[in-house]
Amino acid sequence: MYSFGVVLMELVTGKRPIEPEFGENKDIVYWVCSKLESKESALQVVDSNISEVFKEDAIKMLRIAIHCTSKIPALRPSMRMVVHMLEEVEPLQLTDVVVVDKVSGSCSKEKVNTGSISDPSS
Repeated sequence: MYSFGVVLMELVTGKRPIEPEFGENKDIVYWVCSKLESKESALQVVDSNISEVFKEDAIKMLRIAIHCTSKIPALRPSMRMVVHMLEEVEPLQLTDVVVVDKVSGSCSKEKVNTGSISDPSS
């Protein structure tokens, strides 16, 4: 479970498990936990490649990751509980997607109905 939490942190922050900016003998778990004390600093942890509209969901994902990386193994959630927590996040649904053809540079706007994580049938 600990490793899954680390992977979630990597995905949301865009950082590797060990980076010089975390400090000597510090890892991504320590860095994320130290930054989630306020909403402003939590937003700074989220990868800048993640769109503003998804940053709140990204912070929720980081909170799940923190549970998974608890120092006391008995306090870490089961995978079943993690799946339930991930389903509860329910990221925003996309309604419009802008597609850019990198070769020609042309753009097109398309309607997309993605549904939600917890309801794959929509």
